[in-house]
Amino acid sequence: MLHFDRPGFLFFIPIVLGILVLARRGALTTWTVRQAATCLALRGAIACLLCLALAGPRLIGETRDPAVIFLQDVSASMGEDAERAGAWREIIGKDPLRSAEVVFAGTPQIARAFGAKTTVGGEIPADATDLQSALEFSAAALPPDRPGRIVLWSDGNWNTGRDPLGTAAELAERGVEIDVVPGPPDPRPEAGVATLELPSSVREGEVFDLTATVHASPPSQGASVRLYQNNLLLAETRRDLIAGDNAVVFPNVRAAGRMALYEVEVTADQDTRPENNRKRIAVAHGGAARVLIVDANPAQSEPLSATLNAAGFSADVRSPQGFPSTMEQLEAFDLVMFCDAPAMDFAEAQLKLLEDWVKNFGGGFLMAGGEDSFGAGGYFRTPIATMLPVRIEREEREETPVVALLVILDRSGSMSAPAGGQTKMALANEGAALALEVLQGKDLFGVFAVDTRVQDVVPLGRVTDREAAARSIAGITSGGGGIYIYTSLAEALPRLRQAEAKIKHIILFSDAADAEEKSAGQIGEGPGGSGTALDLAAAMLAGRITLSVVALGSDQDRDTAFLRQLAAQGGGRFYLTADATTLPRLFTLETMRATESSLREDAFLALPKGRPETLRGLDWSTAPLLLGFNVSRLKSGADLLLTTEKGDPLLATWRYGLGRTAAFTSDAKARWASEWLAWPGFGKFWTQVARDLVPPAGRDNLTTTLREENNTLVIEAEAVTPSGEFRNGLAVTASLAAPGQDAGPFALPQTAPGLYRATIPLPKANPALIAVSDGISRPLTTAWTPDYPAEFQTPRDGRPVLEKFAALTGGKVNPAPSEIFRPAERPARTRQDLAPWCLLLAALLWPLDVWARRRQWQMSGGKSLPPFSHAR
Repeated sequence: MLHFDRPGFLFFIPIVLGILVLARRGALTTWTVRQAATCLALRGAIACLLCLALAGPRLIGETRDPAVIFLQDVSASMGEDAERAGAWREIIGKDPLRSAEVVFAGTPQIARAFGAKTTVGGEIPADATDLQSALEFSAAALPPDRPGRIVLWSDGNWNTGRDPLGTAAELAERGVEIDVVPGPPDPRPEAGVATLELPSSVREGEVFDLTATVHASPPSQGASVRLYQNNLLLAETRRDLIAGDNAVVFPNVRAAGRMALYEVEVTADQDTRPENNRKRIAVAHGGAARVLIVDANPAQSEPLSATLNAAGFSADVRSPQGFPSTMEQLEAFDLVMFCDAPAMDFAEAQLKLLEDWVKNFGGGFLMAGGEDSFGAGGYFRTPIATMLPVRIEREEREETPVVALLVILDRSGSMSAPAGGQTKMALANEGAALALEVLQGKDLFGVFAVDTRVQDVVPLGRVTDREAAARSIAGITSGGGGIYIYTSLAEALPRLRQAEAKIKHIILFSDAADAEEKSAGQIGEGPGGSGTALDLAAAMLAGRITLSVVALGSDQDRDTAFLRQLAAQGGGRFYLTADATTLPRLFTLETMRATESSLREDAFLALPKGRPETLRGLDWSTAPLLLGFNVSRLKSGADLLLTTEKGDPLLATWRYGLGRTAAFTSDAKARWASEWLAWPGFGKFWTQVARDLVPPAGRDNLTTTLREENNTLVIEAEAVTPSGEFRNGLAVTASLAAPGQDAGPFALPQTAPGLYRATIPLPKANPALIAVSDGISRPLTTAWTPDYPAEFQTPRDGRPVLEKFAALTGGKVNPAPSEIFRPAERPARTRQDLAPWCLLLAALLWPLDVWARRRQWQMSGGKSLPPFSHAR
């Protein structure tokens, strides 16, 4: 099929021919008719050929005759099979016009071009394999007017560059076929260090496990694996290596200094590649992590603090009274652990401060179990409950007993006094409403508001509309004289006697300085009868109705002793607080305890879930029993690490804002973990849990990552505020400190929101220290150490990759030599340019035209006229 690239020039042909005819008519030369016709024909043909050449004529066709490139992998992993590769090159080289040769390893190189008969010398480094670049290079070398075929000789073990499957898919769209000749596996014995694993954040003096993955092929007996720290031999072990990956663990490595170089070396018999026998990693250590352990009885947490101190942490044990009250004080620590400290011992502002520190400043937090932890500690609906990875509400279980809870609130005039931005009455109302939220739907609940008489705000019974009940409770106002104790208990007793519940309990809230009517008839306005409030409490206890008292005041108040005695007589608990803001927590705390639903004191075994790094290296088959735990439920999105035998959460973690929090629902002291204290894994367990929660060293507003890319070192710094906003427009600089190669400071230009990036030549030193500064705070120091070449890393099975190449492009696996130049599946369009031929023909006609014009032609009368004679 004929095609013109610029068909517009064809319109000049009749115009040019017309001009030639007109020119001939006006010519002064005298030609014979034959001479004139001949010259006009020749000149017209030349003009037409020139117009055709300008129009770009092309002859379009199809061909299935392929152009073949033999692409040979010469990287180190190909082993020694040059004889077989040479045979393939000889087969393809027999047709040099249709074939070319390319060799590659980390980079590709032309070995023989199309049409050449000899190969071009030159060696390329064999320490990497970049299949993607080799395929792109070969495809670019294929001629555009013939089907392309690449015969790939390789083991498929690519280790640098992009994924070659994407390039293969692009070649398939272009119709390029890839035949693959899988190279044989390297038969040489091999042993090398594949990876080194250690915690992502290691601080100075901290103890950790370092795991080396040693790859062997074939198995090796008695291999020696050595660990060096700062070029000093730290440990050595002998292992029989199986074929494949072998995990070699060096336990209890202690981080030394602010910067450390760790190196693992393997020595095995018959190893033929020394390049991968050593692997190094440089780590910048932070200072010792500071841990604050808060316990109502600090002496009971001494075993835990001693364990953490022995592992390189700096642990400080305090009572709740010593808990920080400012952010500056709290920022001195990296991790806070609550170990059986009740919520009522903290101010509300302190708990909010702790939540803000974890969420916005990246601190770590853990709550361990106990009778004063989680729900039993009064943390229901507190900032602590918000950031824990478990829920501490009372569980909806059929086997839990039905509870009848009656709350008696003092609404005397003293309750109108302000406290924490609210009135004491409002805080007591909030506590009563929270107590209702703790209960299950099957439980009974009621509220009395009492001064000189009883106001039945929420009748005792099942509450179907909790929102309406909460509104009624919130509507209680203060007024009148002090609470009439005897009157309120006398009213409550028959209500609870008639209630159908297994647990019957009263929470009596009173002003410790204004609890009136302790006996019947003490005040004329009270009900008739005889006896005292203490007698009523004893009668209630005899009828399995318990009574607890929440008193607002101090030990010096006149009615404190009476209220404490009343709680003891009623078989309940007594709470005294001078801070009205703690009232909501006290009500939920007492409700949790009264309902007997937040603690389980049964022996059980801890069961791990999955294989998280936090629990690595612990033998759970030897772990002894735990004797109790706090009941909770896992929140959505939290990571469950340990469970009880019944599936209850034992250890759970999650990220909260910029920090991490954890819940260990059993304890770490002699009550429930008495047998764990003697377990060899006790120290390792708590060390690894604490390390998981401690924020990485240098947790400022700047983080730095280093990576090797195309023989350069890429330095990236990410700058964000504590709230997660990008810090833009900073003058970020970096300095390189390495023997013989000090550089800097040099700028890291901003490349994206909050991201700064620079590329430098690979440092020659090993390791090299790089300090990155945002121009505001102290520079952040990191370390880089080069790895051995990618070609000597653990090989992967590359045959599936090669087979995918063939499947994607319609090629063959292990084609026969006779199939190399087989017709292509998809024909290619050939485009033969005819313009040169037109010009050549025009050039050949030009001298003929000159000859025709100068030759003497015989006239029809037998005379011949001289050339170019003019008519007169």
